[in-house]
Amino acid sequence: MFEYNTKRLYITVIVEFTPEGDLFPVEIRLDDGLVIPVDRRLVTPLCNLAKDGSDAWRFLCMIEGMPMTLYYDAASYRWWCEPAA
Repeated sequence: MFEYNTKRLYITVIVEFTPEGDLFPVEIRLDDGLVIPVDRRLVTPLCNLAKDGSDAWRFLCMIEGMPMTLYYDAASYRWWCEPAA
């Protein structure tokens, strides 16, 4: 049986909603006060199983010139990312 890293770094994400109801992450705010702008969303969000088995929305974004995946759980209204190794 496979074991997945279930660690999550919960974050505050400021998003922009379009009139069609689409979400675009604009910036990330960390607990220590750091604010990181999101350059752009790379693809339309995908709703599928995350590595930990949750059915979160997966947002692939460009952040500070690097691709990063943000997860949004619509059931709990929480955003998270996987912490850097």
